[in-house]
Amino acid sequence: MNRFLLLFLLIPFACGDKSTTDGTPAQDISTLIMPKQTDAGYSSSDLEHYVVRNNKIHINKLLLFIGGSFSVPKDYYFICNQAATFGLDVISLSYPNNVATASLGTSTDPMIFDNYREEICLGNPASNVVSVDVFNSVNTRATKLVVYLKATFPNENWGQYLTTSNTLQWSKVVVAGHSQGSGHACYLGKKNLVDRVVMLSGPNDYSTHFSAPGNWLAVSGLTPLTKHFALLHAKDEIIAFDYQVANLRGLGLLGFKQNPTPVDNLPSPFDNAGVLALDISANSFHASTVGQNPILPDVWKYLFTAE
Repeated sequence: MNRFLLLFLLIPFACGDKSTTDGTPAQDISTLIMPKQTDAGYSSSDLEHYVVRNNKIHINKLLLFIGGSFSVPKDYYFICNQAATFGLDVISLSYPNNVATASLGTSTDPMIFDNYREEICLGNPASNVVSVDVFNSVNTRATKLVVYLKATFPNENWGQYLTTSNTLQWSKVVVAGHSQGSGHACYLGKKNLVDRVVMLSGPNDYSTHFSAPGNWLAVSGLTPLTKHFALLHAKDEIIAFDYQVANLRGLGLLGFKQNPTPVDNLPSPFDNAGVLALDISANSFHASTVGQNPILPDVWKYLFTAE
């Protein structure tokens, strides 16, 4: 998505190393970490990861949040800070995100979305539209960040999210994303058995050439569909709502005649639905799923933590 639409909705903020997010005593402590701090091989020009941890409440789960196209990790400070109040340890990841998913929809290549997701998430040389190696993949960047957090803040128990061989302990990870990032979250949930998958304003992998969802959405994955959740906006101006619904049907979250559950005036637990839809007013409907409408914290708490 266009980053300026996202920034138009979100309020600017300042953040420093291990400081409270608003400068006053608080439970949520935010940290900005350069990828180069996690491995000298990363560029000093890489955007900073945004990390939030609640210093009082812990449910021993990691939220790996993956932002949209052209976004900066700290753009998502509001939803990340809210997630920390639920007791999640939160990472908003810096990763290569300068090719928008929707731009691939007119391609005549039936594997365009599959290869795009594989290369960005895992670093395998599959795509001809992005160039991401294993070192810069979502998987590696996230792993190196958690390894760094474990070593730098030994009293914060980041090591619980790593195996003995220093790979991610996916069973303790809630993988979530907005826009482009929602598809990455879903793809990682297919490749790994995660705690849950949360998709906000996506996935966006709809082929207008083939009039069909991306092939990978229908491929069986390791994370059960009962652990998948999505939040859309009915008036999304970046990715057509109907395309997003078609993608979620392709994934198997919605039956042919089933529609997302409207949540504007519905209390939690929102009919225990897997796919929710907003119709709230917003400066950007596409960014509204990660915005600051007062109904959203309850929705996010359901998406991230409900049994």
